[in-house]
Amino acid sequence: MAQDFAQSEKVSAALYTDPSRDSYRAIGAKKGASTIWSARAALAAARALSQGHLQSATAGHPTQQGGELVVSPEGEVRFLHLAEFAGDHADIDTVVQAI
Repeated sequence: MAQDFAQSEKVSAALYTDPSRDSYRAIGAKKGASTIWSARAALAAARALSQGHLQSATAGHPTQQGGELVVSPEGEVRFLHLAEFAGDHADIDTVVQAI
């Protein structure tokens, strides 16, 4: 899953996955039908489609939302954004600044 993402998005940084989803539970990540079947998720999907992004095959838990998490080598959480719904992403410039 991470390898496919890294190749398609040309990511050279380290990526980690957690098939057990223990880390998702630890940070309070949302999951459930309401995170994918909502007006906000539909608007995000329409926006993505209008920009040429297409949904590929679902990988992992279909209703598990993620987010963006930046942790320093010392273990300090520098940035955390938990997705409220499918398509809810932090501003990339904000994430990069946290690195």
